[in-house]
Amino acid sequence: MAKKPSTSRGEMSQFGLFQVPEVPRPYKKAVQVVHSKPRGQLSLLQRKVSNAWLKNATQNEADPEGWWSLRIQDMASDIGFDSKNGAYLKESAYELMRVVFEWDVIAPEGKRVKWKASVLFPDIEITSEHIRYRISSQLRDQVLNPEMYALVDMNIVKRFKKSASLALYEFCVRFERVGQTSEVQWKSFRDIMLGESSESKSYQEYKYFKAKVLKPAIAEVNAQADIKVELVEKKVGRSIDNIQFKVHKERPVHLEVVIEDEESLKLVGEMIKIGLPQSEAKKILREYQRQEVAAAIEYTKRRAADKRAKELGNVAAYLRQVLKNGWAVVDEEVAKGKVTERPSKNTGNSLIEGQYMVHQMKEAEGYFKELEPEDQDKLINTYNEQQPTTQLQVKKKTSKGAQTAFFRWLGLHVWGQPSSDELLAFASEMIAAAAKD
Repeated sequence: MAKKPSTSRGEMSQFGLFQVPEVPRPYKKAVQVVHSKPRGQLSLLQRKVSNAWLKNATQNEADPEGWWSLRIQDMASDIGFDSKNGAYLKESAYELMRVVFEWDVIAPEGKRVKWKASVLFPDIEITSEHIRYRISSQLRDQVLNPEMYALVDMNIVKRFKKSASLALYEFCVRFERVGQTSEVQWKSFRDIMLGESSESKSYQEYKYFKAKVLKPAIAEVNAQADIKVELVEKKVGRSIDNIQFKVHKERPVHLEVVIEDEESLKLVGEMIKIGLPQSEAKKILREYQRQEVAAAIEYTKRRAADKRAKELGNVAAYLRQVLKNGWAVVDEEVAKGKVTERPSKNTGNSLIEGQYMVHQMKEAEGYFKELEPEDQDKLINTYNEQQPTTQLQVKKKTSKGAQTAFFRWLGLHVWGQPSSDELLAFASEMIAAAAKD
């Protein structure tokens, strides 16, 4: 006996489990700090707290006396600290005030003007709700206006479980565009990762440092970050002296579309003008022939300009339907401007429409995940601007109701209202799937 199709209510409750992908939250971390060597052990929590404070300083003004303020609750959220042990968080913050750093330890000999060392945060005040801090006068200008920096993403920072992994990520992400890091003496790099502490002195031989610290850190960076790193060892005689890392940006395969020729660039520009995100326009050129894309653009532009037809409310959604349904045929008919009207909006069975909307929301989630972070951010901003209900806006912590509302809106924003033919085809697919069961 065939199973009945699931109701939209059941589908909706499962859809509420979907999570909105995190939008990257990078900040510019001065290279002097990235390449610093702590003169003591630096815990994972302290590394994360330090990043939260530096990010806050780069994005907000200090008071007239040079103090920055940050809500403890916001800081905990920023670094993924979900423990109820607030005393441990505060104690770790106080300990930061005691850690002395030697700055920019891997600068080339000829470019390191002078040896510098200081604490990074010389003054800290903690109340029940806020943390206030000041930044070392030696580093303040470089921290606020860095000429050389690493773009450190706080969403990635909070994922790490090992302090050494976070240190490796910060070191390597700076060289993302170069493709490989500078060479560094392995003991110097050991001290960057572990601090110049009793723990680092446990790894006097490279083979133990590599096995116990370096390899696990590389594995965690490759698993948690958006970059991939590969160790390169440099020998002097038979011993490892320097190390280096190959670095490349990790991107989904479907986004690795190279657009170089003039015709393709023109088509991408045309689609962006119509309203498609750049990453989607590039993806379309991977999935369709250029002639098909050019014909679909021409078809859409002619339809949008037709004063006799009903005005298109969403030109970008119409272009997607033209491509999906093959309405534009690459032949003389398109050149002559013989454009057929899109099927009219359906007002039929509400159950089918409801289930179609659930299906479309799932498709919208997949579509959203395929976009570049910049395009994701733009869509979220567009949605929030038109969403009058604050509880349904997409925020750092988004409710299930807001997720549902966002993907419902996104489905309509991307593809528009379903036509009669689309609903009929969807209903036929549901019946066929039920019959197989």
